[in-house]
Amino acid sequence: MFGSPIGHSLSPRMHNAAFARDKPGHYYVPIESDPQQLSSQLSAFRALGGMGANLTRPLKEWVLPLLVQQSERVTRSQAANTIVWNGTGWVGDNTDVLALSQALAGGEGKTSLILGSGGVARASWVALAERGYHVTIMARHPERVWPGPTVIPWDWGALGGKFDVIVNATPLGQYGEESVDLLELPPLSQPITVVDWVYSPRLTPLLRWGQTNADAQLIDGLTLLISQARWAWMVWFGHMAPDRVLEEAVQWSPL
Repeated sequence: MFGSPIGHSLSPRMHNAAFARDKPGHYYVPIESDPQQLSSQLSAFRALGGMGANLTRPLKEWVLPLLVQQSERVTRSQAANTIVWNGTGWVGDNTDVLALSQALAGGEGKTSLILGSGGVARASWVALAERGYHVTIMARHPERVWPGPTVIPWDWGALGGKFDVIVNATPLGQYGEESVDLLELPPLSQPITVVDWVYSPRLTPLLRWGQTNADAQLIDGLTLLISQARWAWMVWFGHMAPDRVLEEAVQWSPL
C-alpha cells in the first residue's frame, strides 16, 4: 500500500493505473495529515502495511526528522517528497529534483530565477545548480532563503531580460490561489525556458506569458508531476513507472 499525505489529486489516478498493470495487489491512497500529526499518521500507515508515500508542502520538510536515511538530493534541498520503508525505518528522496533536472538542458554559464522559497523552490535550486545554472531567488520572505543563491526582492519587473530559465515554485496561478497578473509581467524579448510547477490549470498565467515568445521552451507542472511519479517508482521498486500508463491516466498531451 502506498499513500500521499495531503497528496496531489492526480497522483492516486496515475499510480493506481500503473499498479493495476504492473503491480497487482498494490494500491495508492490519499491521506490527510497536519504537520504535527505526520509521525503518528506514518506509524498508523505503516501498521496497515504502508510501504511508501509521496509528500506535499509543507510535509516535505516536516518528514526529515522521521527519516533513518536520506539521499544527497534531500540533504541539499532539505526536503523529501518521496519515502520508502526499508525494513527498519523511512528512507527519503526528492524526485522533484530528478524531474526538473531531467527536463532541463545544460546550463553552464547561464542564469536562472526561482519564484518562491519553500520546499519546491529548494528542489528547483538543487536541480538548476546540478545543471550548472547560476541561481537567483525572488522571494516575498527573503529571510527564509537558505545560503547559496542570490536573493532579490519580489518584483515582477525582474522577470524580463536577465534570465535564461524562470521557475515558478509557488502556488501562484493555481486554481483557488492568488493569480499572476500578466499585466505586471514585462514583455518577453528573448528565448528562455519557463517552468511552472502548478499543474491546475495546466497552461498557467506564467506559461501563457512564455508563449508570447515563440522560441520559449515551456515546462508545465503536469509534465513534471508525471516525471516525478516515474522517479518515485525508482525509489519504491528500483525501476521507472510505465510512462505511457501514467500519461493516459491523466490525459497528458504535448502543450
